[in-house]
Amino acid sequence: MVSADPQVLRFRTTAKASADARALAGSGLARGVDLVMDGIGLVAAVLLLVGGYVILGLALAVGVAISVASRRVHPLQRAVIALRLRSILGRTTEVTVDDDGLHFTNPPSSSFVPWSSVTAVRSNAQTVIFLHDGVILGYIPSVAFASPGVQATVESFALSRLAASHT
Repeated sequence: MVSADPQVLRFRTTAKASADARALAGSGLARGVDLVMDGIGLVAAVLLLVGGYVILGLALAVGVAISVASRRVHPLQRAVIALRLRSILGRTTEVTVDDDGLHFTNPPSSSFVPWSSVTAVRSNAQTVIFLHDGVILGYIPSVAFASPGVQATVESFALSRLAASHT
């Protein structure tokens, strides 16, 4: 991406995309704690089943299964997002990436995130997120990019602007 040529990206805002961004922003420590708690829950469920507490053991096992499954599809988080962000869900968001920062525009609002506010950029196959000390400033889901190569180019440009703004 040439710095003099802004990149304009568009996507339909969905609860899934927002949940994917939040999952990418999540800390490794939190995921580790979740894994340990699920393991403890599973062991407790087995002990309850072996001890003859079948209903309680099955209920705990189902709870652990829901906890493990929810990390992949984020059902509770999606419901909260759908409630809190209902004014923009299903609407088109336009993001302009340029030398100054990120310009987000959608029907109810617009915002500008200067590169000097961004402290980290993370990405995976689903999304690119822009963070300030672990807080999501904005995200662009992969569906907004014409190809994975375009996504990589925008991410590379963002990282270069981030480095330039923090020197």
